[in-house]
Amino acid sequence: MPWTEAFSFYTSSDIQVPSGTCLSPQIKNTEDKEFMEKINSPADFIWCAVPVYNNGSTVKGIASECRSYLNNVLVVDDGSTDADVSGMFAGTDISVIRHEKNRGKGEAIMTAARYIAENGGLFMITIDADGQHYPKDLHKFMSLLPDDGSSITIGCRNFNAENIPKSSRFGRKFANFWLWIETGVSINDCQSGFRAYPVKYLLEMKLQGSHYDFESEVLARAVWAGLELKTVEVDVWYPEPLKRISAFRPVIDNIRISLMHTRLVGKRILQKTGGIIRAKE
Repeated sequence: MPWTEAFSFYTSSDIQVPSGTCLSPQIKNTEDKEFMEKINSPADFIWCAVPVYNNGSTVKGIASECRSYLNNVLVVDDGSTDADVSGMFAGTDISVIRHEKNRGKGEAIMTAARYIAENGGLFMITIDADGQHYPKDLHKFMSLLPDDGSSITIGCRNFNAENIPKSSRFGRKFANFWLWIETGVSINDCQSGFRAYPVKYLLEMKLQGSHYDFESEVLARAVWAGLELKTVEVDVWYPEPLKRISAFRPVIDNIRISLMHTRLVGKRILQKTGGIIRAKE
């Protein structure tokens, strides 16, 4: 079989997804009455989640500003050692969960999703704790939240701002290319951490990535499951290189991301070749 055939475009209905691997492609037809009742109470069903690891100087300002836009804000402290994150939010109505050890950004996001689901939330907007994203852009996600929770919205970062690292520009192009290879879907920024997830369907996915590889994997598996990927432009700010605090570790995290893409591409090839074999039978 030519490799071009294995990587030809397809829609979610073309894929035979093994049971328990990811979501049903029929999620857009959901008739969840409870969901539809809650959708009319935006102050309650939308949460903002702020995963943080050693961003003690910025997380309080970010979370507090998010609280001025949304009633429900959750900070997930992923084992920070630079500050008492729980203490800085004592006496506020911002919720805090702590991982005693650093588990990775993906694990922090999933911890947030489970907590939000348990507390009646339907959508989770994630925003980075380092000040890269502006909470004022939260409103841009609101009108794009679907009635049936059948899409993920990604905040596409405006890279016309100052101090954009070359590594971030390259990383975005690299990740966008592999998402296209894996799904046939092209978007402008699949690395942005500013996103709106439908919590119910996120929790049904069987995800392997627990660090920065999570953000690439979740989009590929979402497309395979029948969810739509939407984008909205958001502003971004990067401090000068010497002042920037990032939990991204170039060597180990790039290895994790590369291995994740290898697994996803391999899965796609198996899906396509398996479909061709069944068709011939």
